[in-house]
Amino acid sequence: MFIFYLFGCSVEETTQQERDLKREALKLEMGQELNPIDPEGHIELGKIYHQLGEHEKAIESFQTAISLDDKHQHAYNNLGLVYIDQRMFLLAIEMFRSSLEIDPDNPAFHNNMGYAYALSDRFEEALASYLKAIESDPAFVDTYYNLGDAFLFRESYEEAIKYYKAGIELDGGDATVYFNLGLAYEQTDEILPAIQAYEKGLSLDSTEVEAYFRLAIVYEKKGDHLMMNRYLDDFIKRAIDIPSFEDKLLTAQQMRGVSGDQ
Repeated sequence: MFIFYLFGCSVEETTQQERDLKREALKLEMGQELNPIDPEGHIELGKIYHQLGEHEKAIESFQTAISLDDKHQHAYNNLGLVYIDQRMFLLAIEMFRSSLEIDPDNPAFHNNMGYAYALSDRFEEALASYLKAIESDPAFVDTYYNLGDAFLFRESYEEAIKYYKAGIELDGGDATVYFNLGLAYEQTDEILPAIQAYEKGLSLDSTEVEAYFRLAIVYEKKGDHLMMNRYLDDFIKRAIDIPSFEDKLLTAQQMRGVSGDQ
């Protein structure tokens, strides 16, 4: 099952963000030299290193914070997030468990624990953690979307739709949510809701190439070849130089050739 994951920064924006983060890291490093026993400073430094993708430095910073204050729940939580990025899920789960021992009602910690379980293919434990997050804070929207993704991955489409819609009711949703909602509707043969979800997603982010292909497919199911061809043309134009779309590009060109100008 394909699931959408969107990343929306240009090269220029990313480069500027990296410069800004490195500048902040330098300021904090200088500050740590003046006050080396401040766990908060080490945590902030670790967060910056994490954003920069410098995982070893991030781990060192969070571990230093823990050595200074072994009851600092956010140090454990942030260390768990770094371990997730490194696909060290057992260590991540251990860190989130430590954070929850200190702050057992924190919805973010339960949500992160659920995500680590989900990535470890431990769905029942992931589900339990996600539901605890919602129990702790029914408005914690990230958990609804994570539940939607988890059920979509397991091909439980009705459940995925339920949780995506619950999240959208809370914060309106973003492009990724609407694209994945469209996938769930498409798999249940709910063609009109799938079209509406995909097109809403494109209205929020028109750069997602896969969405044009999916819209062509659902419009073909609807029997609307005019709209199908429109989205086929959009997809072909955008996918032509992207190797990962080679198979879909061939399918789109074949569909376009068969349908002609209908």
